[in-house]
Amino acid sequence: MNSVSSSKTWRLPVICLTLLLVLAFLASVLPTGVAAAAAKKKCDKTYEVRRGDTLKKIGERFGWAPNQIVYVNGMNVPYTIYVGQKMCLPEEVNNKAPKVSNSYAALPAAYFTAGRTANDVLVYTYNYPKTSVIVKVDNAGDSVKKFVNVGAFSVGNQKTWRFKLPTELKKASKLTICLKDTTTNYLQCVVPRSGS
Repeated sequence: MNSVSSSKTWRLPVICLTLLLVLAFLASVLPTGVAAAAAKKKCDKTYEVRRGDTLKKIGERFGWAPNQIVYVNGMNVPYTIYVGQKMCLPEEVNNKAPKVSNSYAALPAAYFTAGRTANDVLVYTYNYPKTSVIVKVDNAGDSVKKFVNVGAFSVGNQKTWRFKLPTELKKASKLTICLKDTTTNYLQCVVPRSGS
């Protein structure tokens, strides 16, 4: 009986230690997620990113340091901003905001242009970070939003890509062409002019 009693006595401290470690882990993780969620809710006003914008230029225009903008929008390195993106502008300075190097603060907003031929979609990227991108296409001439994945690519030195149009979209008079950044899940779309 003594061995059974000592076995139970040994298990209790192990269970307690395991529970304490799990709670310590959760305590270290949760405040960050809660702070990021709280940061996203505090939004004095929004700004729509334009071509040529950088975090530094947006900050100078509205009186905020780039790290405050990064924090309130819950952004991660490389702090990419996209033309057309709605950025939250902070209400107050937050001391938990990360440091943002000048090289990141000066990165121009990412954007792309697109065109089409009878059978293909053409995509041209500008200032995109090194990431993987999914290309989605929809018939912009109808009221149904049914995006079709036509391909994917990894951004690097190449800036131009060509993808085959699915048969059901070849006769569409207008297309909505979107790039989805798989790192940030940001979806950026354009509707090329006819004849582009």
